[in-house]
Amino acid sequence: MKVAILSDIHANLEALQAVLADAAQQQVTHYVGLGDVIGFNGDPAACVESAMPLFSAAVRGNHEQALLQRGLFGVPLYTAMMDRTAAMLGAELVACLRPLPRKMCWQGLTLVHASPAASEDWQRISTVPEARRAFTDFDGRLCFFGHTHRPTIFCECEGKVTPIPVVYDSKGTFSLPLLSENRYLINPGSVGQPRDMDYRAAYGIYDSESAALTLRRVDYDVDSAAVKISRTGLPDTFAADLKRGHTPTGD
Repeated sequence: MKVAILSDIHANLEALQAVLADAAQQQVTHYVGLGDVIGFNGDPAACVESAMPLFSAAVRGNHEQALLQRGLFGVPLYTAMMDRTAAMLGAELVACLRPLPRKMCWQGLTLVHASPAASEDWQRISTVPEARRAFTDFDGRLCFFGHTHRPTIFCECEGKVTPIPVVYDSKGTFSLPLLSENRYLINPGSVGQPRDMDYRAAYGIYDSESAALTLRRVDYDVDSAAVKISRTGLPDTFAADLKRGHTPTGD
C-alpha cells in the first residue's frame, strides 16, 4: 500500500492538481488528508470536490473548524475570509466537511491536523518538548500531522526524542526508512501554502510494504494561484508570501 499524505491544501487548486498528478506517477494507491483543505487561497470548492472523494481517511483542520465555528480565529479579516469561503462552497460542500473528526486511526496510522496531545487547541508541533508530549498521546508507531506548513520529522527511540532534518535532493525528494523499533511524528509539509521558504507544493508518501517514507516537492503555477487570493478578500501580501514560500501570518 502506497499512501499519499496531503495536508494544508488551503484551496490552492493549482498546487493540488500538481500533487495529484505527481502522486499518480508514483503509483500511489490511497490518499489521506490531514485537514485545512480550505482557507487562504481562492479555489475552496474545486479543492473540496477534487480531494474529498479521493481520501480513504481525513481529519478536520482549524480552517474547517473556523468555517463551522465562525469567529474561531478572533481576527475580523479571517472571519470575513471564512464568510467568503462559505459562499464559494455552498451548503452542500460545507455539509461534507462537517463530519470530519479531529483525530483518527486508519490502517494503523494516527492522523491529526495539530498535535494529538492538544487537538482541541490546535497546538503546533515544532519543538522537541512539543513532540515529546505528542508521543504520549497516540498509540502505534506513526502519527502524521500538519498545521505548521513545514516538513518536519521527530523520532522516538528508547524514550529519547530527536528531530530528523528534512533535506530534499535536486529532484525535490527526501527518503527515510522507518525503523520498526522507533516511533515517528511526521509532517509532510503543506500542499497549498508552504512556509519553509520553498513555494513548491509539499506532500508525503508512506509505503507500508517497504516501511519507507518519501517527502516530495512539486512545482506548480504559483503565479496563477496567487492571483486568485483576491477572491478571499485577503491583502496582496498573502499572494507575495505564497510565491516565496513564506508565512503570511507570522507563525
